[in-house]
Amino acid sequence: MPEPNATAAGIIIGAGIGLTGTIMGAQVDALMIGLISAILISFWLPTIDDRKKAAASVALSALLAGYGAPVAAGWLSGTQPELAAGSPLRLLVALGLGALCPSLVPVVIGWARRKVEAQ
Repeated sequence: MPEPNATAAGIIIGAGIGLTGTIMGAQVDALMIGLISAILISFWLPTIDDRKKAAASVALSALLAGYGAPVAAGWLSGTQPELAAGSPLRLLVALGLGALCPSLVPVVIGWARRKVEAQ
């Protein structure tokens, strides 16, 4: 039985958004590392069970890694002087953002849904 998350459509959509993001100023290496880590982590997540969720998860993770990793790495190097600012820190942050985003977004959406329904 094929893995429902490992779809060609999700990979193509994620790559398309990645290419669009590079035109708009995202850093290519951070974007690709976020894309790859999101694809790999979404294989094991039970909340990602169809093609639309897989494509959205991969695309959002790639964009967050491409645009957020340089900002987060700059903030980390400013608050933690022992961390050297540079490519290894930025790419490590991109890997973490790409891996955390597919599992964190459903939690945030569920929290927001419960908060709206409680009102």
